[in-house]
Amino acid sequence: MSALHRFRTAASFGRRPPGMGAASDGSAAIEMATAAAEGTLQDPVNVKLHWPPRLFKPQNWENIDLDTYALVPAVGSTVIILSYVVPPGRNGIIEKVANNFVGGGWVEGTGDFIWRILVDGAPPPGATSYDSILASLGNPASPTRVAGFRIFENQVLTFVGFNNPAGPNGGVVVAGQRVGARFSGYNYPTDIEEADIWI
Repeated sequence: MSALHRFRTAASFGRRPPGMGAASDGSAAIEMATAAAEGTLQDPVNVKLHWPPRLFKPQNWENIDLDTYALVPAVGSTVIILSYVVPPGRNGIIEKVANNFVGGGWVEGTGDFIWRILVDGAPPPGATSYDSILASLGNPASPTRVAGFRIFENQVLTFVGFNNPAGPNGGVVVAGQRVGARFSGYNYPTDIEEADIWI
């Protein structure tokens, strides 16, 4: 295989020969073309691909899959349904979520009961739409795949529920109902995190 053919093959897969580092500004193509011309381009078949861990599970990924239920709190009160602390030395991605209501006295979308996903007590950066969830995103047995959001070491991820007195019916009259929640995703070691970290 000629050096030029190896260059074209590598470029088509976004590969960079060892020693060229990571870049996304087009410099990879220039470096590879130079290496091809000089005859120093390595065979891309033997070059290990590097995929961003936020998009593809790395070899050493660790599962996150948590679900539980809690009693509906009094009107005007908040309940922590689910809580997870990201381990030290790990970052992660949440890919699926679920929340549901079990029992009577609540209608989807009314706002009488509101779920919120929080990271360190605030909406996840880049995923602020989860600050006010008015409907079920699937029961915990069948979570909904979402665009995903990132979590970082030592952060506290919570799924909370609020019995909203400002709802059209003044909230949900408590009668032993339960609310559920689920997080599903994965962690990976921080030492493989990319330098140009995305929130």
